[in-house]
Amino acid sequence: MTNHTPTLGRRFIQSIGGLVLSVLMFTRAAAGDTEAYDVCVYTANASGVMAAVAAAREGSKVIVVEPSRWLGGMTGGGLIHIDWGREEAVGGSARAILKSNDDDPKFRATFAKMLKDHSIPVVFDHRVASVKRDGSTLRSIVLDCAPFDPFGCPIAKPISVAARTIQAKVFIDCSYEGDLMARAGVAYSFGRESRETYGESLAGTQVNMVVYDIDPYLTPGDPASGLIPLIQSTPLRPEGSADSLTMGYGFRWKLTWEADGLPIKPPEDYDPKVFELYRRGFKKGIDMFTGRRMKHRLDNWEVAKGYMFTIGVGNLSRALWAPTNYGSNADYPDGDYATRARIWKAQQNFFRGITHFLRTDPAVPQDLKEQALKIGLQPGIFNDSEGYPHQLYVREARRMKSAYVITQKDVSGQTDPEDSVGLASYGVDEWPYATIPIDGKVALQGGYLSEVYLEELHRGIYKIPYRAITPKQEECTNLLVPVCVSASHIAMTSIRMEPVWMILGESAGTAAAMAVANHVAVQEVDYLELRKKLLNLSQRLERP
Repeated sequence: MTNHTPTLGRRFIQSIGGLVLSVLMFTRAAAGDTEAYDVCVYTANASGVMAAVAAAREGSKVIVVEPSRWLGGMTGGGLIHIDWGREEAVGGSARAILKSNDDDPKFRATFAKMLKDHSIPVVFDHRVASVKRDGSTLRSIVLDCAPFDPFGCPIAKPISVAARTIQAKVFIDCSYEGDLMARAGVAYSFGRESRETYGESLAGTQVNMVVYDIDPYLTPGDPASGLIPLIQSTPLRPEGSADSLTMGYGFRWKLTWEADGLPIKPPEDYDPKVFELYRRGFKKGIDMFTGRRMKHRLDNWEVAKGYMFTIGVGNLSRALWAPTNYGSNADYPDGDYATRARIWKAQQNFFRGITHFLRTDPAVPQDLKEQALKIGLQPGIFNDSEGYPHQLYVREARRMKSAYVITQKDVSGQTDPEDSVGLASYGVDEWPYATIPIDGKVALQGGYLSEVYLEELHRGIYKIPYRAITPKQEECTNLLVPVCVSASHIAMTSIRMEPVWMILGESAGTAAAMAVANHVAVQEVDYLELRKKLLNLSQRLERP
């Protein structure tokens, strides 16, 4: 059996590799110096790379800042299959890239070549700490150096504070979290709006997706004894009301049963009591692997099975047994870096711990125990993070609140904005929001998949207007936000697909370069001229 575990020396080199690369190869400014560019793109996920290259093509001097040491975000971080939605909605450079790449390493190599071909420097291992403004103009961003740990998770505290300062004429926040947007003073929201907020029938707190006959209390039958681990005391609000919950996150694991699999070791603080929820389920013979997912029509539930070890290699199911604890990421969207680091590591350790639980606990059925004993992390993809994916699947975090808010009406084809910069096409796709006690049992709160809009007006294809990726002008005149776009929660559950964010990134980069060249606010970019440029890039701006 081949040993893929890095030595201590290799771990050290890997952990600082991105930092060394960014300092020695990409930029040569000393720590604390101010570096000036036309366009600064924050994060090098797929949207960020598209934005940077688009701006460079238009003649702008561009720099990219990436908090981790990897390119691609989720597109290079474990997605099994990139969901296109309707293929005819995908245009621009995204179409060719998606058609020619089908796995993580290929995507990362493609993005690296794109940046190199356009001489775009990347600062790895740095995250935005603060910004400097002049009225409504964002002048510069101050970066802390905070390299990810050897297992691919962010760290709570930086190793160097205010290590770099980047000055730019226009900034593009492509982060999944909207961190630059938030620090720039732009209005945003997170969580679920009520049905009344935007007149959306699907909005707000939902009925529980599924209920399992497992006692949630430390002393069975006694609510006063407290809750067992992995159950949240989140109060269930009336259906359709607003709350601050966010759909579940997780990692897309790459697993193997072959002998050369990288080891899945238990966390150092492994405690078998953490998994009492599953122990009780196994002992009682509860089917924890079956969940429900809405499909096609809102009144048609489809039962779906998805087992623990198929996550990351094929089948997915919204069920109690999953490689994540639904609800444990509630503090993530608006959390500080220490909170985020804790949640990333807890998600990773949950998977490590539950694997060890399967291997060792007497309550586990023998067939699952045998699977767990053989499973390993697939080598060759995430070797520089010991086989662990280095991007948490942040399905939704902050959402900008701008002059145009995309809502269920847009998703259902009832609107026709005149300033389209790209198309989207997907159903309402949610994951559970919390694992809660109800009537002495355990419930998964919310989380459904509805493809109803893919069968109705315009085949489910709708426009994303330019106003939805630009803040209100009085808030910030030189920032574009193509990922945490101005949208309701319900609309974001559809928008949140990598091809859409790639499309919007390319459009944002083109607009940013136009704002620089014409010395205007991003809100004042000539849309007709932008439209011409986007059509020349083969962007698809009108519904078929």
